[in-house]
Amino acid sequence: MQSNRSPIWKNSIFISFSTAIRLFTNFLIFVGVARLYGPVEFGQFSIAFTIANLCLIVADFGFDVLIPTEIAKNLNQAVQIGKKYFSMKIILALVSSIIMITIPYLTSFSEKSKILIYALTLYVVFTSLTTFFYTIFRGFEKFEFETKISFISNSVLLVTLGIFGILKTPIVLMMFVFVAARFIGVILCIVKTTSLVGANILEFDFTGGKKIINQVLIYGFYFLFGNLFFQIDTIIVGMYKGDHAVGIYQSAFKIMLLMLLIPDIARNSVLPVLARLYVENREKWKSMSLIFIKIIMFSAFPIALIIFYFSEKIISIVYGYNLFKDAIPILKIFSIVILLRYIGEPFVLLLITSNRQKIMTFITITATVLSFTVNYFIVQKFDLIAVAFVSLTVNFLVMLGYIWSSDKYFIYQLLDLRMLFVILFVTIQISFMWCFQTQLLLLLITIIIYIPFTYFTGFSNEDRELIFFNFIPKKFRI
Repeated sequence: MQSNRSPIWKNSIFISFSTAIRLFTNFLIFVGVARLYGPVEFGQFSIAFTIANLCLIVADFGFDVLIPTEIAKNLNQAVQIGKKYFSMKIILALVSSIIMITIPYLTSFSEKSKILIYALTLYVVFTSLTTFFYTIFRGFEKFEFETKISFISNSVLLVTLGIFGILKTPIVLMMFVFVAARFIGVILCIVKTTSLVGANILEFDFTGGKKIINQVLIYGFYFLFGNLFFQIDTIIVGMYKGDHAVGIYQSAFKIMLLMLLIPDIARNSVLPVLARLYVENREKWKSMSLIFIKIIMFSAFPIALIIFYFSEKIISIVYGYNLFKDAIPILKIFSIVILLRYIGEPFVLLLITSNRQKIMTFITITATVLSFTVNYFIVQKFDLIAVAFVSLTVNFLVMLGYIWSSDKYFIYQLLDLRMLFVILFVTIQISFMWCFQTQLLLLLITIIIYIPFTYFTGFSNEDRELIFFNFIPKKFRI
């Protein structure tokens, strides 16, 4: 059994490639559908995938965090852990399939949207199984396996859908390409996993089931409601405003998801390491966690500024101005949501690695109830901009909940002169850009100045040494 640990920089590179491949492929597919088929069919396509992604959360139910964490802590028991969680995964995959088939009967979606939801049922099953095997790779810190398989299956998917899209193949038929691509991924994962662990883990083992269920429920409810509160507005918009409105709303939403690539990559890269450090060396866990918080927060400001000030150009380039111009103000609001989620994401990781998942679950359940209740009335009476403001408000409250619930050590450490100087510098940048009507050259200059300023001002000498040791390959260290 392979057990060599990989450095964080190596994990980051491979998880970056894996996540980038998946998100870039999905982004290109959604952009292609929007441009080739228009807002209405793009809305139908988006509704079906929103439902599919939520059902995937049911099928995964927190396994993508729980399994790598458990394997990283108990590497010599990886086979037993894999068998036990595989048994749970199969049950949840079946449950999610039943939900996929049932949802169209319970909603007022258009008939075309319902057909697309049915077509994606097997896609949910195969994607869930692929994700399960990816978590095994992450537990061993063998992120390169995930990268290779993700590249192959998504390349097949992108090329095939590109050909079908140019030929204007009906969207329903295109759904079966998604199923086939995910099936290829499952086969490749089975081969690689068997080679990695040195045994077959595709066996049912329900021993210790009660303990596993308790663990899975905590993670699962967190990720289910964490995604539900973030995407429930799309479902309600689809039910009360129709496919065209969903197409407009989702066009901005997809750009936001693409921008959330960085914290997602970072979290998955450092999760096994921080989970191990929390058990082995609590002080180093604190130091590494604090650096992670700063890196993500400092990355958020320039990204949010670019999206806010250049939303019109982004929508025009990606989707075309005439059909999707109504998405521009929505994207401006989502730029602030991006900032909030960047700030909150590191504190989620702190809660996960310090075994405080119940707190996260409570926060996300509360946020889901709030989002559903408010959107239920807002969507029927107001436009999509109001819906976007609801998303902004809920995400702000969730961010505050994560920060307040985390170890107060990190809050005190962040409230120092270094962070205040960075915030002051960002405020000055925003003021200049506002006064000079958002000149592109000014934006580039401010970002060029911002990067070294935050590096030398926001991080101490000790922080920079840890960054070089853990995040920079040896041959590039000075």
